[in-house]
This record gives sequence, structure tokens and C-alpha cells, in this order.
Amino acid sequence: MKRLSLVFLAVILLVTPSCDFMKSINPFGKKAREAEALRQQQEAFRVADSIRVANEAQAEAERLRQASLAAEAQKEAEAMSGYHVIVGSFLTPAYADSWLEHIKGFGYDARVIETDGGRWQLISAQSFPDLHAAWNALYGIQDKINSEAWVYRQE
Repeated sequence: MKRLSLVFLAVILLVTPSCDFMKSINPFGKKAREAEALRQQQEAFRVADSIRVANEAQAEAERLRQASLAAEAQKEAEAMSGYHVIVGSFLTPAYADSWLEHIKGFGYDARVIETDGGRWQLISAQSFPDLHAAWNALYGIQDKINSEAWVYRQE
């Protein structure tokens, strides 16, 4: 009988620690539950921080892209204003495009400037911020491309 009691007690001791109910009321498991809750909370903070960092990086990339586009638009606006050395003027867009490609073949930063409500298309070989620079470049362009090139001021 003594052996039977010992066996019964051993079986109870072996079975009860694996029972979920015993684990939930176990005073020694409270620290483990608290540690698990703390670990889950830290994981949630880590994930939230990672999302915040990713959003900040994305916002910074978008800000840089917008700044780049604004700088490019400003550069284009500056190029379209000022003084241009005109090497051709056309009513027919196909002729203007053909001449534009021809001028670009010389290595110039040529562009089309529309005037008179878009009726005339002027082919500018180069643009300059001031009249002095445009006049200095005019003679070289007249020698290389078109002897009838002229300076045009666009506002």
C-alpha cells in the first residue's frame, strides 16, 4: 500500500506540471508569463519603430525627388528665358524637328522655342543668361552652322 501511494503521488507530480490549468495558477510561472508579455511588447515596439523608420525614409526619398524635379523645372525655365542664338525659324513642325536634330548633331543643346501663339517655331542652338554671352557665342555659331543666325531675347 505504501508503494501504491508513492506511485500514485509520483504520477500526480508528473502529470500536473504539464497541465495548462496548473501552469496558469502556478505562482512560479507568473514570472515567465510576465517575461513573455514583456518580450511581446518589445517586439511590437520594434516592429512599430521599423515601420516608422521606413516611412521616414520613404518621405525623405519623396522630398528629394520633389526637390530634384523642382530644380530641373527651374533650370528648364531659366534655359527658356534669357537670350537665345536662333539658327532657324519654321512654320512647318516637321522641318523644325529635322533642323533641330541637325543642330544637335553639332553638339549644341538645341531646343524649339514657340512664338506668335505657336505659329512660328524658332530653333535655338544655345541659350544664355545675358546678352554679352549670347553675342560672344553668336559669331562662332554663324561660322559653324548658319551665317544668318541671330540673337533673340525671350521673356
